Amino acid sequence: MQAWLEETGREHEISRTTLKHVKNFLSGIFRHAAQQGYFDGANPVKLAEIPAFATNGAETKPYSLEEIGAMLKVLSEPSATAVASAAFTGLRLGEVRGLTWPSYEPAPDEESLGWLNVTRSVWRNTVGDPKTAKSKAPVPVIPQLAQRLSAHRLKCGNPVAGPIFRNSVGNPLDLNACYQREMKDVLKRAGTWHGWHGFRRGLASNLNRLGVDDPVIQRILRHSTVDTKPLHQDRIARCDRSDEAVLGSLIVLHLYSRLVK
Repeated sequence: MQAWLEETGREHEISRTTLKHVKNFLSGIFRHAAQQGYFDGANPVKLAEIPAFATNGAETKPYSLEEIGAMLKVLSEPSATAVASAAFTGLRLGEVRGLTWPSYEPAPDEESLGWLNVTRSVWRNTVGDPKTAKSKAPVPVIPQLAQRLSAHRLKCGNPVAGPIFRNSVGNPLDLNACYQREMKDVLKRAGTWHGWHGFRRGLASNLNRLGVDDPVIQRILRHSTVDTKPLHQDRIARCDRSDEAVLGSLIVLHLYSRLVK
């Protein structure tokens, strides 16, 4: 097992974090097999170590508002709306895929924001809960994103149910496949792509850049810490619909994003 980890890690230049995930997964397989009576012996993965040559991997680069604006100018639908959803809500990739029309509450008037209720996450073909209990919470929708969601919904035939981003058979759209098929070449010419997680990191950085306090950013991201400096380590309550600081910050984000469009 040690030799396999070293060979695989070296051949594919896999980071330490990914190799740890691989090791834990394999160890879990042998543990389950032993519990079910299919394997009798010591777990061969337990004593294996992560190769010393494995790197820590590159940090995901956050997207700036200028980069997001440039992407939205050149992308077609539904890619543009998916990017806007990730960029202006900070949802993780699986959470964007897990969005359904019943989970979206449009703003009741021009004085209010809409909401996306994050209730599930989709990984490949598996539907499950969001990453943490704290992540299962409503997320505000700024007007710029609301406009795109409204146009996208109309183009889809004004559905009342089903995934917001769906494939030809009505299942959650594979956004990584969508990137390879519809976004990669366009964004390569624009010189802008750092992966889907860059939108979540970018929202934190962009709000920080606009002068939003870290505790407010934490509530928007439904997270206990923020990937920007300085960090506040205290745990913050989830975003509340009456949280004026959160709503005001997102209005600022909306107005500024229109300026750099």
